[in-house]
Amino acid sequence: MRKLTLSLIALSAAAPAVAAPVSVTAPVEVRATVVKPLTFTATGTMNFGTILLNGLTANRTISISTANVRDCGGGSPQLICSGATSVPTYNVQGTNKMIVSIVKTASSLTNDSTGATLAMTLTGPTTVLLTNSGAPGIDFTIGGSITLTPTTGEGVYSGTVNVQVDYQ
Repeated sequence: MRKLTLSLIALSAAAPAVAAPVSVTAPVEVRATVVKPLTFTATGTMNFGTILLNGLTANRTISISTANVRDCGGGSPQLICSGATSVPTYNVQGTNKMIVSIVKTASSLTNDSTGATLAMTLTGPTTVLLTNSGAPGIDFTIGGSITLTPTTGEGVYSGTVNVQVDYQ
């Protein structure tokens, strides 16, 4: 019996003491940004003007910058551009000091008579910074380019450009 008692005493002395649970906290900052809904409008159209194919022998790219400056692709005398050009103007309004992302999606331009298509590439800003809350908002324009080939047919080519804005 003495041997058993000594063993129990030895076991209880070797067992570590269990500490009472200690409560700890880890505070974190919580934030919420509340913004106005975006207001978005567009005015105008994109117009490349009239393009004369004068025996075109190689691909040529015609572009209109966001400042409405046309580049006729350096193809003269094979390519002659004339007539008025234009680029659309967009206006976005929302919460001051917020960055707005701009996503531009072009469709192909389709020949109204034959159904032939021209691919269009868009240029312009990918973001704008709102510098006020509400009116007058921020204006921006987009430009674009089309490539004509020696097999491009005559006719009126038309399509659409979809522009989407969202807070970043």
